[in-house]
Amino acid sequence: MNKWIDVNKKLPENYTEVLYFSVNDSGTTEIMTGHREHAYWTHCCSFYSTRILNENVRVTHWMPLPSAPENK
Repeated sequence: MNKWIDVNKKLPENYTEVLYFSVNDSGTTEIMTGHREHAYWTHCCSFYSTRILNENVRVTHWMPLPSAPENK
């Protein structure tokens, strides 16, 4: 089972899709999928596009995505 990784200890490779935990200035938290592009985190908002997170959203932890289920 994957465990959350603190972004201060290790970052995912650029453009690698991961699950990440974020918090904004008002304390609202979210868990989303997305990837890191150097200094920026993005999240998937539609099939063909991604969005860069607002500056008031801070990613604190991430983990690799699980493997896809086997088709039987």
